[in-house]
Amino acid sequence: MPKDFKVTLTGDAELRRKLQNPEFVRGPVRQFLTKSAILLEQEVKDETPADTGRLRAAITHKVEPFRAIVGVKANSGASSYASHVEFGTKPHWPPLAALQPWAVRHGFPPGRAGAFLVARAIARRGTRARRMFQKGVTASRGRIMRMWQDVGGQVEARWKR
Repeated sequence: MPKDFKVTLTGDAELRRKLQNPEFVRGPVRQFLTKSAILLEQEVKDETPADTGRLRAAITHKVEPFRAIVGVKANSGASSYASHVEFGTKPHWPPLAALQPWAVRHGFPPGRAGAFLVARAIARRGTRARRMFQKGVTASRGRIMRMWQDVGGQVEARWKR
């Protein structure tokens, strides 16, 4: 998955103490985390291939104190294959039963014959990496950094109070 955005504070002890106080930064930082997570989630969804839409629907965000997480719901059926879509796979022989519904939806012969044709192609070439999380981070990075600069101004205004 993509690397995390991280901000590390060093230096001024008073500044670090104030920033550890949730009351001091709750508003601006929480708002930044929420907006950033929503933006990133949407960018990732826009880059996610959709067959049945299960994977796209399972992408969500969670905001915690001082961090936001964008990922795939752990209890969704899509969580079992999200990393295969993101990173692709090496050649392997997938289970035919898992491929039969996909093969039928995409015009292959019904039953084991269609699933066999798809499985044989995957066994020869693997599957292509779609990199929806990586592309989402790239697409949203500039806007997230601009939002972060706005947060700096808001925190600075609170600091001067």
